This record gives sequence, structure tokens and C-alpha cells, in this order.
Amino acid sequence: MPLIQSLSPEFRQRCEAIATEQRSLLRVRSFEPLPADILATKLGATLFTPDQVPNLEPEQVAVLLTSDGWSAGIIRYNPLWIVYNPRHAPARYESNLMHEIAHVLFNHKPVGFDSVTGLPKRKQNNEDEATYLGGCLQIPKRGLLWATQRNMQLGTCKKIKYQPF
Repeated sequence: MPLIQSLSPEFRQRCEAIATEQRSLLRVRSFEPLPADILATKLGATLFTPDQVPNLEPEQVAVLLTSDGWSAGIIRYNPLWIVYNPRHAPARYESNLMHEIAHVLFNHKPVGFDSVTGLPKRKQNNEDEATYLGGCLQIPKRGLLWATQRNMQLGTCKKIKYQPF
């Protein structure tokens, strides 16, 4: 079943409201880009690549820096630390971080840790919720409607270059 069908209309509306609220707090309109690192900073998060994480074992750093099998993860909640995969393209970086930020906004808690990577494990329902909210944070329905009303199509919109640290 596709993700959108597995989540209730009420939940999807809640995600749109959360995305609108976060954008409003940052004074970003629904059709404007919201770089994930700006939202992360607003939430008090520190973003790390694996080689920047304090006290991470060299073996873990090596696995994380050479693998495409992971995207990002919250490694600490207080203070908030998010580690991300520096091998991913800028658009994927944005998606990865918005997904993790969604976990924070929903107050999802990890259910354990992977013994190889040290990254948190999650419940599938939490992952689905974070995926949906992450997309809404990137561009809410209102922003999509704005683009549609202007007959914008994929490839005709101005390319936005995100500059991760």
C-alpha cells in the first residue's frame, strides 16, 4: 500500500499544519525553499558527518563514511545531534534531514541501536510518519498548489542549490 494511503486524512492534515507552522515561525512562505539546516538550527540541532561525531569509534566512522546504506539519524536528543551521510547529493541531504527533523517534531523515540553503525532503530509507523512530514516540510500542499496554478512543471522551476555545510 502506498504511504499516502496508509496514513489517515487527519494525520496528513496535521502534517500540513505542522509544516505551515514551522515555515511561519521562520517567515518562509509555502512556495519558498526551506533549507533543512535552517530548520535544524531553529530546533537547536547540531549537524554532524560521521567523522565529526565526538567519541565515535574509528570502525564506526569508517563504515558510515563508506556506505550508502544509511541516510541520517538522531544520535542524541539533549542536546539534539543529527548525523548525516555526506556521500548523498544535496537534494537527498535535504530529504534526509527533513525526515530526521520530522522525528523530532513528532517526539519519536528510538527503540534501540544498531550494533554495527551505532545509529538508532525505529518503528515502521514512526518512519512512515516522518517520511510524510519530511515531504510536507520541504514543500507543503499549499506550495504545490501555488506551483500548479502557475503551470510550473518539473524541470521548468528555477533550480535551487542547497549548500550543506
